[in-house]
Amino acid sequence: MARRAVNAIGVNYSRLTPIALAGLCALVACTPGDGAAGAGGRGTPAAAEVTPSPTGLSPKRYRAELNAAIKPVRSRFASLAKTRTVDKLDGRLERTQEAITRAVDRLRDIDPPPEAAAEHTRYVDRLEAVGRRLDQLTGSVADRSLCSSSALLNRLGAKVLDDLKAAAKRLNARGDYDARAIDVKVPKRRNRRLANGTLIRNGGRGGRAYLRIRNGLSHDAVVTLVRGKSRVLSVYVRKNKSYQINGVRDGTYRIYFTTGDDWDGSARTFTRNCDFSRFEDPVRFQTFYTGGSIQWQNWSLTLHPVLGGNARTRSVRPGDFPT
Repeated sequence: MARRAVNAIGVNYSRLTPIALAGLCALVACTPGDGAAGAGGRGTPAAAEVTPSPTGLSPKRYRAELNAAIKPVRSRFASLAKTRTVDKLDGRLERTQEAITRAVDRLRDIDPPPEAAAEHTRYVDRLEAVGRRLDQLTGSVADRSLCSSSALLNRLGAKVLDDLKAAAKRLNARGDYDARAIDVKVPKRRNRRLANGTLIRNGGRGGRAYLRIRNGLSHDAVVTLVRGKSRVLSVYVRKNKSYQINGVRDGTYRIYFTTGDDWDGSARTFTRNCDFSRFEDPVRFQTFYTGGSIQWQNWSLTLHPVLGGNARTRSVRPGDFPT
């Protein structure tokens, strides 16, 4: 585990604390014999070619099959698109992929109306392409390069969804089939940042002490102080910047920090490259009244590892991070 520096700085004193398409088979009748003329000079006529009758589901039944296959996919996609935090993203992505796989398998097994066979195949192919693209992004969700649905859908891209929409339109032009697309909006890539030192949560003030934070990491950070079970203070510190929180009230605090890119203020999380950590040891702010004098502790911490650092940090699960 990386060591960060956490220093206690006294105002009046100082202390250092550690802390499979089926093939088309043409039915062609064979012509018996060699066709030579008999004694009467007449040849043996060839057998007539047999043309198979069209097969396939009725339009009504086909429409029902389409709807039954795609409905779960649309539902899962809608749920996925609403996911704003990384702790739920991987599970919803997996369920969406499973719904697409089941839909593709079901649609591959049915026999569409003959006039719509080519368009049916195209539609299924396009749906399968969506699933493949999501599968390619699974690793990026697992390693937290993508931390929200907006980032995931942006990386998915509009093209695969537009291709499915176009295939559905061509299929519907062959009959009243009501083939559906996936109606989710693909957001633009964003890089939202707050000003350095923005207090996201501003409680626990009115004391004498300060907390100085240095962020030498390559990503912005949000540092959160928790006292007991209450989230007291949260401050935004940009990469390679410092900030000092003044007036920290006495008490023992656990310090958490999250880093990443593109801060979603409403979800209170970074949407890309997110990471969640906390300092192992708590920090105690305390004021002393002795002999007519007042003494208190100030603290300084670094989010980046430093040589000789005296504080350890550990990763925490996203769902355990205080937002």
